[in-house]
Amino acid sequence: MKAPYNFRLGIVNCSTHTTSQLLDELSLLLSNKYLKPRTILCVNAHSYNIAYKDAVLRQILNAARIVTADGMAIVWSSLLFGVKVPERCNMTEAFRAFLQSKKISSSKGILVGVTEEEARLAAANIEKISSHCRIIKSVSGFLNDGDYKQIFSSLEDIDFIFLGMSTPRTEKVSEIAAAICPRAIVWGIGAGTIRIFAGTIKEAPVFWRRTGLQWLHRLYCDPVTLWRRYLIGNSLFIYRIFKLALQTRRKYL
Repeated sequence: MKAPYNFRLGIVNCSTHTTSQLLDELSLLLSNKYLKPRTILCVNAHSYNIAYKDAVLRQILNAARIVTADGMAIVWSSLLFGVKVPERCNMTEAFRAFLQSKKISSSKGILVGVTEEEARLAAANIEKISSHCRIIKSVSGFLNDGDYKQIFSSLEDIDFIFLGMSTPRTEKVSEIAAAICPRAIVWGIGAGTIRIFAGTIKEAPVFWRRTGLQWLHRLYCDPVTLWRRYLIGNSLFIYRIFKLALQTRRKYL
């Protein structure tokens, strides 16, 4: 398989990493504490829409080591920019593969996201799944920057800081974490990932995930909260990505 690389998806960087290649990169970072940068993030149609208007979010995404194609919309859109992303690298699936991997060395991490109770439940379930990753602390995702600075400053020799909040909160806290814990791998695994491991929401079946319809499953499960994000947001994303792709082509004509 072709080696992964970063490319420009209009306004933000994205990578061609598959889940397997992401695990290889995590193993490399664990073995080399001084490799920089050490932040792993993702982009999907929703976060792309937010980044379209949020310059700070764009800057953080573009400074990350890896920004995976978290949604099939990103995989398909990459073709407009002359890049073929081999597969969707969904953070929930990648995180599960990481926990179950036999090739990853022992590590310890902190879990930050959603409610404190959900984070605690997720941490307990992670401990049951993984033989190599120990969660030493679980923290609410609704604290202020000062609280997170204090928490991160108290960590000693931490390997991972797993973040699962909304966008752009995850990304902005990742910048704080990376500055205070420069040897830690800061991984934005997503709020949905923590809730799935906590058992407070259900993961979409494999068929829905593989066909790019996970958003429809989520909309069906929570239409009141998510109708605007998907019904309006997806249309906006399509318009914006085609517009940016056209501008990119004209630039090089």
